[in-house]
Amino acid sequence: MDDRILEHLRDESWATPSYMARLRGIHATEAQVRERCRVLADADLVAFLTEHQDLVELTTKGMGYLKGEVDIDLYPRPRHPRAIE
Repeated sequence: MDDRILEHLRDESWATPSYMARLRGIHATEAQVRERCRVLADADLVAFLTEHQDLVELTTKGMGYLKGEVDIDLYPRPRHPRAIE
């Protein structure tokens, strides 16, 4: 699911978790997509555009990951979503 979220943000520049939950290939609820976006944000692969975390965009690091230029295994593991809140 994470790669599909990142790929969608690469193609569309920004999106909401509710919109992404309805995309073909995601197969998740809005809450699950929002949780994954929090984890991806903790890894600096996406960023929230609002304090309500309702708009998400791909970061430079996220684009590098999709291009194969960033080895995510070299970075600390993101925290569990409940630890981020």
